[in-house]
Amino acid sequence: MLIGALILAVAAGLLAGGKLKNLSYLQLRGAWLVLGALFLQAVLSWMAARGSGIGPRWVGPLLHVLSYVLLLAFTWVNRSLPGVRVLAAGVFLNGLVIALNGGLMPVAPWALPPGDIASLARGVGIHGLMSAGTRLTALADRFYLTLPGLGRWLFSVGDVLIDLGAFWLVFRSLRSFSSPGTTGKGISG
Repeated sequence: MLIGALILAVAAGLLAGGKLKNLSYLQLRGAWLVLGALFLQAVLSWMAARGSGIGPRWVGPLLHVLSYVLLLAFTWVNRSLPGVRVLAAGVFLNGLVIALNGGLMPVAPWALPPGDIASLARGVGIHGLMSAGTRLTALADRFYLTLPGLGRWLFSVGDVLIDLGAFWLVFRSLRSFSSPGTTGKGISG
């Protein structure tokens, strides 16, 4: 859903008179933190697709939680930018439910095709099947939206906040008309 939110933000920003070149003035600090988090999650997803884990069973969940620590650090160093605090709240909520559920994001079984239920029940990768023992079920991937041509999208409350924060960051950045060293509208808070 994040890609969709970013595309929508660009479209809305351009329709509201923004300029794509304004995104070049957006100075995100610590981008390596996001790259590290995405790398960890990609490796975990790839290993899950292969049907295996990384070393002892506790390593994968630990790396998944670590990826959220990296994302939280990224939001901390960029907290003054518009939308980043909302984005940080979403990262925190997702990280919290993952940490309290053994390093896996619980997924509601009623929103899944039958084939996916069996693979999630094994708990390999970054997702696990929601059960009676799941903590903070309200924050899990329990909501879904069916989009024509794109299928069913599962999401959590945290995902919604991440998307809203990212949308606001990109939208405000497009609408900003100042470049470094000039006066005019900025993109702070």
